[in-house]
Amino acid sequence: MYKCLDCGNTEKFIGKAREKGCAEIYKIKGGYEWSYKVSENSWESSFTIQKCYYCNSENIIKI
Repeated sequence: MYKCLDCGNTEKFIGKAREKGCAEIYKIKGGYEWSYKVSENSWESSFTIQKCYYCNSENIIKI
């Protein structure tokens, strides 16, 4: 859990997420969207919090 020290927000933040692993990728019929099915035992993910969604402060702590 994270907390903005400026406004007290603990619910919503802006950051970056990364995912990687083996997947089967399919184009959805009639559109420009793609879907994928992942192999759960090869999937890795991580994220970083950059700033508060509400006040844009970077003064964030992990609680």
